[in-house]
Amino acid sequence: MSQGISERDWKIFRELYTIAEERLCARILAEARVEIDREGTTAEQRYRELLGVIDSGMADLERGFDAAGRSDAFSQLVIIHHLGLLTGSELRRFSAETLAYVEAYGPIPPE
Repeated sequence: MSQGISERDWKIFRELYTIAEERLCARILAEARVEIDREGTTAEQRYRELLGVIDSGMADLERGFDAAGRSDAFSQLVIIHHLGLLTGSELRRFSAETLAYVEAYGPIPPE
């Protein structure tokens, strides 16, 4: 995109950014809980698996949420979409231009 995200889409992005970040953190915590509660493994195995969940989650957080500037909005939106953190309805709130940009990197889920 040669131009930045429109003002209208930027406002939508900022709102959905917070929702997506919360969803990712909830997902990471749920995956951590699975590892902590896993039966039939040693404490060391569970701990090592938990570290993997945390490392992976931190990488996703850094990729999708560390740069919160307007100039990064398009790339962040693509990453957030790739992580499956927004619904089709939420994505369809964006303008046709922004939606086309996101769709170029992967299909928009149904409602």
